Order: sequence, then structure tokens, then C-alpha cells
Amino acid sequence: MVSEIGIGTWTLASDWWGEVKNPMELLRAALDVGINFIDTAPVYGESAAGETMLADLLRTNRSDIIVTTKCGYDIDAPRIKGQGERPQDFSPAGVRGQLEDSLRRLQTDYIDLYQLHNVRIDPVRADDLWDELLSLRAQGKIRELGVALGPAIGWVTEGVESVDSRPIVALQTVFNILEQEPGLTFAACDRVKAGECGLIARVPHASDTLSGRVTPDTVFPPGDHRSHRNKDNMLDNFEKAATLGFLWAPETGRTIGQAAVAGILANPAFTTVLPTVVTVSEIREYAAASEMPLSSSEARDLDNMFARNFDHADRYVMPLKTSV
Repeated sequence: MVSEIGIGTWTLASDWWGEVKNPMELLRAALDVGINFIDTAPVYGESAAGETMLADLLRTNRSDIIVTTKCGYDIDAPRIKGQGERPQDFSPAGVRGQLEDSLRRLQTDYIDLYQLHNVRIDPVRADDLWDELLSLRAQGKIRELGVALGPAIGWVTEGVESVDSRPIVALQTVFNILEQEPGLTFAACDRVKAGECGLIARVPHASDTLSGRVTPDTVFPPGDHRSHRNKDNMLDNFEKAATLGFLWAPETGRTIGQAAVAGILANPAFTTVLPTVVTVSEIREYAAASEMPLSSSEARDLDNMFARNFDHADRYVMPLKTSV
């Protein structure tokens, strides 16, 4: 059982979304407000800092924490350029070695949820890889399997085939109340509707256009991940968000950031949300969204607005990435 709000170590281990001076302070604050789901990966930060920072926390709180890490990247290889990806290695032997390395860095003997990181279609279809993953699960080193889609948004075939043909219990995807595809496509899969596979939402604040912390005039420094967003796409999202003020009107008691989280949780396919956070106050704010669910009329109005594209003519239509 995972908390409806989780925390990821991506922003805690790097400065790609702003500097975090004391990652442990944020992690302990997350536990204090009832968050029990921590998402990490070997590629987060330098020298797998996203994993190593969790070792002390797991040593004293292991039974209270559901930790998920990932496989698929060769972290010893350099990034292609800047914030680009590292080479992938989804060979059975490679994944086995990556798991052992993660267990060592986390100083634990099992991973609650092991996700294939930014998987392409070939690993999804590779029977020898999945045989190895099932063997590792049978050995108790992995409790459950999942797939995390990315980078960017899309990967429809990769996600659908993973849900339909592989024994995963979680699929992680970009999803927010402004950008609901391909999340809605995944939510329509039979195993998701049956509750056999839950969806995990990342980028729930649409690169902060739904957080109340930036404006259309905000200029991000070159190293900030948000600077890679298409500027027209960001402006489209700000203008769409302006049509949803009824979700964070004063009488609702919600901030815009809380409304963004509550809007995701209104879809029963989504088990947990991973907000992008760099401060303790953000953790506390977003965690409180669990206690502020949308009413049925609010959820219906949101669905109607999305179906009409928020009565907005897009300047830029985000292409859905694919390896197919």
C-alpha cells in the first residue's frame, strides 16, 4: 500500500530543478507527513547519489518505506551530451548486475518495486530479460516489477504492451490535468481497470505551470530542466490553467498546486503522484492534497474542459515520443 503522494530523489540528487542543500531534511519531512513511497534510480545525480542518500533512511525505517528504483542505464558511461541520456543496457546480465549494485548502494536486501527505466520496445518484447526479472523476483530480491516511461511524454506502444503482456504492477508516465494523454490510454487498459496495475504520475504540475511558483515571464537558467520545454507549449499550458480556477478558488481551500494533485487522484487508475519538489514547504503543501479530493462535479467539469482542450487553440502540439 503506497501513499497517494510520493517523493522522488531526482531533484534531491541534482540541481536540474533548483538547488537542494539538505536532501535528508526533505526526505524526513516526507515521512513526517505520511509519505511512504520513495522513487529513485541509479542515474539520479552523480555517482548514483539518488540511491546512496537513502541508505541511512532505509537502515532505520526499512519496514515503513516502499522504495522503487530502476534499471536499464549504464551509469558508468558518459551522458550523450549535457542532460542527455546515458547508453542503455537491458541485457539480462546487465540488469542483474545493476540490481546488485542498487542493493549495495541502498544497503537493503530487496527492492519493493523494480522499474525498467525509460524502456524502449525491444526490452519490452525481450523474453530472456523478463525471465531474468522473474527469477530475481523469485529469489526475493525484487518484490514487484514495473515500467517507467520517458524521457519526455509519449511511449504509447511501450506502455500498452508492458501492461498487457508483462507481469507489472505499476506503470509510471507523465500525467497532469493539462496533459492527460497518453495517461488516459493507459488507464483504459484492461489490467489497469481491473486494479492489477496502478499508474504513477510524474510531472504532475506540468513543469510548474500548475504550481503557482512561476509565471509566463519566468526565465529559467540554462541548466534548469524546465528551460528545455518548448516556450509556446509552456504558454499554452499557462493559458489552459487559467480556465481551471474553480479548482483552487478560495472556497475550495486548495492551492493551485494542491488542485493539480487532487485532479490526478480523481482518476482511480492513478495510485500515486510524484510531485517535483525542492523544499520542505512544497512537500507539506502537496501531501495535504490527499485530504482535499475533487467533488464529483469538479471532476466532471475538469473532464469536460479537457475534452474541449480548455477552449484553447494550441500554438504547439507536443509530439508523443516512441521507439516503434
